[in-house]
Amino acid sequence: MGFLDNSSITVDAILTKRGREILASGGNLNITKFALSDEEVDYTLWDVTHPNGTDSYGTVIENMSLLEATPVRTGFRSHLINQSLAGSQLNVDQTNYSDVDTNTTISIKPTTEGGISEQYTFTIENTNIVSFQGTVQSTKTLTASSVDLRTMSINPSATTNVTITGVQSALSKVVTITVKADPASNTDPKGPKNVNFQNPLDGAPAGAFGGPGGSQSNY
Repeated sequence: MGFLDNSSITVDAILTKRGREILASGGNLNITKFALSDEEVDYTLWDVTHPNGTDSYGTVIENMSLLEATPVRTGFRSHLINQSLAGSQLNVDQTNYSDVDTNTTISIKPTTEGGISEQYTFTIENTNIVSFQGTVQSTKTLTASSVDLRTMSINPSATTNVTITGVQSALSKVVTITVKADPASNTDPKGPKNVNFQNPLDGAPAGAFGGPGGSQSNY
């Protein structure tokens, strides 16, 4: 982490950890989403009493040092959103699960407080550690109103993140899950992941995976 030269307007864009993995393996990047953050800006410094008038209200803010971009999404405490969603936030019952046993079901039911009723995109960082219940293990992304996750049998213990993003609001929340080691398991959580592009939603009733019109992606 460092600071950018704020003598000129700068946009600092970098790949996430997952994007770097794809690039390193020779894959093609098809970027469809990005996140903007104004983490370093203290808006309480907006001074409407500045003696030089309206053009100078934001003088202090405009001269603050800007942080470099970070690939760690969990480090974002603020995001730029549509003005109509100002004050809204995405809520979940729990954001950290520690020392979870193998084959445990974790239910995640987000709500958008102060915003519209919406579905959410759930993305699992490592499907060797947890997976969506009712789908093939390789499914990394699922869109639904809620999901049930199943912890996998692994050795050693490991941690993964599940990123939740509102489809309409683009608000996000990260849930961290640590699964205990199963002494009987030969599955290394850092090992290769099987990729299956078959869509198990074919023929399934609407809402079978947490909400009407749910969809999923394997990659």
